[in-house]
Amino acid sequence: MDFKSALIASDRPLLGSFIGIPSPPLIEMLGRAGYDFIILDTEHGAFNPESMEECLRAATAANVPGIVRVADLEARLIQSGLDLGADGIQVPGVESSSQAAEVVQFSNFPPVGKRGYGSTTRAAAYGFRPRPQVIDLAQRELVTIIQIESKAGAENLPDILETSGIDVIFIGTSDLSLDYGYESPNDPAMLPLVEKLISAIASAGKIAGIHISNWSKIDYLQQLGVKYFTVSAPLVIKDAFTGQVEDFASRVKRGR
Repeated sequence: MDFKSALIASDRPLLGSFIGIPSPPLIEMLGRAGYDFIILDTEHGAFNPESMEECLRAATAANVPGIVRVADLEARLIQSGLDLGADGIQVPGVESSSQAAEVVQFSNFPPVGKRGYGSTTRAAAYGFRPRPQVIDLAQRELVTIIQIESKAGAENLPDILETSGIDVIFIGTSDLSLDYGYESPNDPAMLPLVEKLISAIASAGKIAGIHISNWSKIDYLQQLGVKYFTVSAPLVIKDAFTGQVEDFASRVKRGR
């Protein structure tokens, strides 16, 4: 089952991991660990086209869908990620229905959008996949994700939700909390806003997504309608390393 179908049909939320480190072995490990998808983060990560392609290839090898979060809403960035074979595109900082419409335009081939076709890209199997098949796969399986992470985006969400062609709306609680002046994404004052946004997204028939750090909230967020959860691979690694060092220190005898 392709990732888009899984998002729609799954009776459970899906868990993905952001990764900004261009390491194919790490991508393969995430897939083998059982994550439902990975997000190559070019907004805050260190990817170039070559490393992105290798990481997407590693994701394919590990049978885990690969999403590319572009650095900005630019046609060339979206085009590059999709040409390299991403299963979906995630665009940060969307604040209006016109910007959401641009994401759809840049992500889809005509007649739906304005995406250009390259016959020798990885998406086209370097020329081994016929154009009709490339276009058909994109139309059926491409996942289009936008992020709401500002006051303007939150206020314009009702109009944004009317945009056809958006599959997932991801609430970027880190930047959203900054824009609202809260100390952290976990500030209790953020909860009513997050609840309102998730409810609106789910009511519009879209898939709601959110980054999760407090695992005690997973059940509640699932009940609200979140189906697209993410974590940060480097933070998971950091916690594992730190926890192991602390556990070791607590078990060994101190020297005299």
